[in-house]
Amino acid sequence: MLKLRKVPSLILFILPALAAAQLPYDRDYPVMNYADAETHDAVSMLFEDIAAGRIQLEHRGQRGYLQSLLTLLNIDDTSQLLVFSKTARKSRFVTPETPRALYFNDEVYVGYIPDTNTLEIASMDPDLGPVFFDIPQDLETSMELNRQTSRCLRCHDTMSNTGGGTPRFMMSSRLVDSNGEIASHEVSVIMQDSTPLKQRWGGWYVTGLHGTQETMGNLMFEGRATSVSEIDLLANGNKVDLTEWLDTSPYLTEHSDIVALLVIQHQLEVQNTMTKAAWDYRQLMAEEGAVSAEKIAELGLPVLEALFMKNEAPLGDEIKGLSGFTEYFQDLGPFDNNMRSLRDLDLKQRVFRYPLSYLIYTDAFAGLPDALHSYLVDSIYGVLSAEADNPDFPHLDASTRTAILDIVKVTAPGFFL
Repeated sequence: MLKLRKVPSLILFILPALAAAQLPYDRDYPVMNYADAETHDAVSMLFEDIAAGRIQLEHRGQRGYLQSLLTLLNIDDTSQLLVFSKTARKSRFVTPETPRALYFNDEVYVGYIPDTNTLEIASMDPDLGPVFFDIPQDLETSMELNRQTSRCLRCHDTMSNTGGGTPRFMMSSRLVDSNGEIASHEVSVIMQDSTPLKQRWGGWYVTGLHGTQETMGNLMFEGRATSVSEIDLLANGNKVDLTEWLDTSPYLTEHSDIVALLVIQHQLEVQNTMTKAAWDYRQLMAEEGAVSAEKIAELGLPVLEALFMKNEAPLGDEIKGLSGFTEYFQDLGPFDNNMRSLRDLDLKQRVFRYPLSYLIYTDAFAGLPDALHSYLVDSIYGVLSAEADNPDFPHLDASTRTAILDIVKVTAPGFFL
């Protein structure tokens, strides 16, 4: 029998003035009611169907519910990413020989470590932003979708849950050793679109080709080197498989695809900026009853810049993924009459050929507060339809703007109404 259960918040802070622990969100964003609000994300909707008996989740051998869950959520195996740094909640199980696998689509992220007792799930809720769950992996435990409102948020918060922050998805790049432990703080960053590739993916496996541009993927920092500048990073790059480091048979593929890594980074940045803008807007409305046009523009600008990929670090050489993710992702469309799509990839000078995010099609974008949504749609149209180049978005030349505008008009009818 499937049960839906919300895990109560753990006591994170003990304050003399409070009799019980309180999430910082309860204090800073009470309008969101984050811990207790009903969730409407893809995972919650799926498990409602499972609870009602309309859909069945199947347990399949050593990987438990993983493959069935991915199928039901429309997450493709080629999205697999492998991280070996001990930076996750189950860090004691993570090593370079037993990395944590991540699988994702436009809305959901599933974490899997072989021989552990739960699957971890993060999902983009159209109202709450990032929400976190886990489910049991063994047949002896009754199936429960457990919502996590504390442990995950110790890291998945823009202020590390000390106050003033909002929930976030995140990927870090660290210098770690052959045990997955942090070996140096010389490079320790939460990756953004603006992070140069030379500082990306420390503690992550990376398969695929990237020519002469360096990354920190596949690097285990130890031995005689005292600085990452002393290391030939290309010696760990351009890998077609990971056999020199681990047995990939417990996982769904042998890859941790470089194109999937680039795409997920863009996706997380857009989702995090949307969450921050929406939370701040809703709290201001609750406190003041109105939000000025100037404030709406201030809140919405980081979202607009993320959607247009304004701060994206340029690529220094051609990128080629080998897992099949490139083809899978691009085939998702939707396409205009010339078979162009916002998912079309460039992978030479930048990640996307037409730099306006495909996330404009998602429920999370549609679920933004009306005033923010209108600001973004109007601003997108203003940039794309202008005759002159916009100095704030110099990467959008006239031909690129025209192509994007044509794609959106066909693939999202009524978007600019």
